[in-house]
Amino acid sequence: MMDNIKDRLVQLHHDEEGAGATEYIILLILIACVVIAIVKVFGTTVRSKYERAQEKVDKDVVIP
Repeated sequence: MMDNIKDRLVQLHHDEEGAGATEYIILLILIACVVIAIVKVFGTTVRSKYERAQEKVDKDVVIP
């Protein structure tokens, strides 16, 4: 019986099916954190630049 349990544990230890999916999930989480940090840091700056550009377009562009 102990040999059966030992063999089963060895099989589970060598099974790497979930390892690839776990690595992709970790990468996805890290990428999401980086994107969130970038938006937090540069979000207001980018927004103000787009608002100024929109104001300039509204002022300067005339549609006949």
